[in-house]
Amino acid sequence: MKKVLVVLLAVLGLAGLALAQTTVRVGVLLPISTVAGKAALNGVQLGVDQVNAGGKVKIELVVVDDGNAPAAAVPALTKLMTVDRVDIVIGGLASGVTFALSGPVKQYNPLFLCIGAASSVVEQAFSDYGRFFHYHPWDYHNVAAALSFFKSLYDGGARRVAILYEDGPFGSAGIQTYRQQLQNQGYTVQAEPFKSGSGSFTAILTRLKSFRPDILYWIGYDVDALPIAAQTRQVGLEPKLIYGAPPAWPLGFEKNNLSNDVAGMTAWLPSVANNESRRFVTLYRRKYNEITDEYMAPMGYVIALSLGKAVEAANSADKDRIAAELAKVQMDTPFGPLSFKPSDTGKTRFQGFNQSIWLQFQYLEGSRRPVFPANRAARPLRYPGNY
Repeated sequence: MKKVLVVLLAVLGLAGLALAQTTVRVGVLLPISTVAGKAALNGVQLGVDQVNAGGKVKIELVVVDDGNAPAAAVPALTKLMTVDRVDIVIGGLASGVTFALSGPVKQYNPLFLCIGAASSVVEQAFSDYGRFFHYHPWDYHNVAAALSFFKSLYDGGARRVAILYEDGPFGSAGIQTYRQQLQNQGYTVQAEPFKSGSGSFTAILTRLKSFRPDILYWIGYDVDALPIAAQTRQVGLEPKLIYGAPPAWPLGFEKNNLSNDVAGMTAWLPSVANNESRRFVTLYRRKYNEITDEYMAPMGYVIALSLGKAVEAANSADKDRIAAELAKVQMDTPFGPLSFKPSDTGKTRFQGFNQSIWLQFQYLEGSRRPVFPANRAARPLRYPGNY
């Protein structure tokens, strides 16, 4: 009889635990064939592992590829909403894709947790949507961080900046702001658009030779990094610094000699020395048997952890109750503290990180080394670089 009672109590205990667990299905809509998309997915999955291990919340992921193109992303979102019937979506990496999703998102009304999409065009598109949480800094935050670095270069003698920008929303939305603010710092600026992924920069770079830029600043995607680095040398442009601003860098770029002295901006590197960053690195290495330099990995991880906190606090799978608790989240992350407030323009209600998370790095001896700001630098900037 005692044995039966013990077994019954154990069963009831497990049943109570199961009843206490809140389960939510979450759609993940990312360009999983790209470097940034794969890193982001790895981070989301790692964060979900941590949430589910806590026992109070169970997140079930439904992963679909947005193809890094609106033509693939819109039907993929439609599938998540109508076939998989999720109420929460993590996605929105590329700005052009996310802009195209703004209409369907408003049609289906999910809680949309945006991992990237820095363009202010996207901010405007979602300005009237109350279930939009944007974690990544906006383009004007990126401008502010880059301009601080460029001011230090101006103080070091740089005077002319050539800007190459991809002609989609990611590259073109903030270009006039970049140009004006660099001119306000005293720079002479020449800007040229390009088609991302074309691989052809020779004509543009040749035209820039007469301008003799101190800094070649390009805004595009990972596929543009190697052609720009190679063709800059081929045409003999000889800037003092090549500075890139893609959301991710090509896999293995650091192993190519053409990466030497190329600089860029990132929100995170494995060398970032805070407790949450060290914890993330340990967990990531344990799960994937490697570590990544791509900041989209910890960004995905942070989104999953913050969602888990909100679901636990809501004690419900209802998307509006979860959204209400997510708006209150305050947590330490690999990037620093996270909390939500209105965006700087006031257009969106829930903005996570700002320019404070950005740091400048340079490829030196086969790895990315933080070089600016001074309090986060591991090495001094090599300027002029050898191109």
